[in-house]
Amino acid sequence: MALTFDEPSDVTEKECDQCGAGYTLVKSLINDEDGAHAVAFSALHHHDGQHEAWIDAILGSFGDDFDDHVTFGCRVGPLDSSPEPAATAVQAAAPYSDRPIWGRKLSRDQALQHDRINDFWQVVDFLLEHEPTVHTHVYARL
Repeated sequence: MALTFDEPSDVTEKECDQCGAGYTLVKSLINDEDGAHAVAFSALHHHDGQHEAWIDAILGSFGDDFDDHVTFGCRVGPLDSSPEPAATAVQAAAPYSDRPIWGRKLSRDQALQHDRINDFWQVVDFLLEHEPTVHTHVYARL
């Protein structure tokens, strides 16, 4: 599946509710060959000297209702077992509202068993490779 950006990502500076430090929020609209494919929110944090990206992606038809929307989440960053950044599924969209556009926010276990998990990982890979702010945040220190 070939993914593209619908338009340049929206990049804003925010304040972390957990620690009060600043972070960058990157909102990206992603298309596949059929049109709208995902809306991704990449929260780029610096916690304890680590560069982390918390990526939440909404997948669905993006029609008039949100009944088929499902949201996945992951953390991308260093792990004790690897010096390279790794992606780990997490509770989806935990810091965000419960607006209908999010659809069903998946837990880690639900996400790992969901039939669209591969679509989500393709979105994550696409962002890490092609969204310049996300790419630089995750890989600049390597």
